[in-house]
Amino acid sequence: MEKLTSGNFFGNTDQTIRIDGLIITNTEYTHEFVDWHYHDNAYFTFLIAGKVSEINKNDQHKCVPGTLLFHNCQELHYNVKPKGYTRGMHLELSPKWLSEFAGKNMVEGSLEVINPLVKSLFHQILISTRNPDDTSPLSLHSLALSAVDRLFGLSDYRKYKQPPVWIDKLTQMLNDSPQSSHSLKSLSSAIGIHPVHLSRYFPKYFGCNLGAYIRSIRVCRAAAELHAGKKSATQIAFECGFYDQTHLIRCFKEAFRFTPHQYQHYLK
Repeated sequence: MEKLTSGNFFGNTDQTIRIDGLIITNTEYTHEFVDWHYHDNAYFTFLIAGKVSEINKNDQHKCVPGTLLFHNCQELHYNVKPKGYTRGMHLELSPKWLSEFAGKNMVEGSLEVINPLVKSLFHQILISTRNPDDTSPLSLHSLALSAVDRLFGLSDYRKYKQPPVWIDKLTQMLNDSPQSSHSLKSLSSAIGIHPVHLSRYFPKYFGCNLGAYIRSIRVCRAAAELHAGKKSATQIAFECGFYDQTHLIRCFKEAFRFTPHQYQHYLK
């Protein structure tokens, strides 16, 4: 059973950034099969291009551009990659960093992150790794901490007891059909709660209002498609639920401070 130490992944790593207990790596995956192994550090995998499947003891994740996985340390898994170009960015969290910032809030095992607010932060981390300057370490550390906070609820105001059962149902519904036009009435009816209750408690559990959450899902889907480079901006706008390309550009700039064209060019 192979153990991978800090900063090491199977493939060709062409960028490594170390910041106060965080390690960010950008790797082209070259192995079509990687046998069972584990990593010293807990880490995130953010797939940038291509496809890869990750299989552990309990789950199988079929990753496409935009997929975000979290893996706790020592979690056994293996990988299968089809032929073709595949690249991923990793954010490793050292034991010292976890002890200082996360405490006992981290989950066991591995999971796929579907929260678009967390995914949006990883798009920003990816952008910040390009052409770094003396302000980049501060920006990257702040973005990483925000992502972990949003995912695991490190701040006191995020520490709630068992969330209500409608949370998972609503999350699945919104992520399965981000291009759909929803109303407060239709959503509340589908999950069996009053519209006032949904409007009042959604920000408590999701960290933003309903409209902002849906826009984040759409923008993250669009960013993944743009980086893949296989579709036009017009087609992406339509498939991701934007009115038109102009609407996509406006929402994209609000989220990332870049137009879709600038985003594609910047990440080449």
